[in-house]
Amino acid sequence: MFWKMLTLAVLIWFAWWRLRQWLRERRLRAQGEPVPEKQGVRPITILAGAMLLGYGGYLAWVLVMQALATFQG
Repeated sequence: MFWKMLTLAVLIWFAWWRLRQWLRERRLRAQGEPVPEKQGVRPITILAGAMLLGYGGYLAWVLVMQALATFQG
């Protein structure tokens, strides 16, 4: 249950952050100011990598714990 709530919180935070960025860019365009060009790794790539690492680590932990329980008796 913890992982589901954590995932939901991260997704809501990411959606809120992207909405703020979009509104900021929209405001800058409306004022006629230049919008800074995005550089580097895209935020969705970082989020996807973090989620894959988190769930991959959790899966590895569960598998190791099950294997240890199997061999201990």
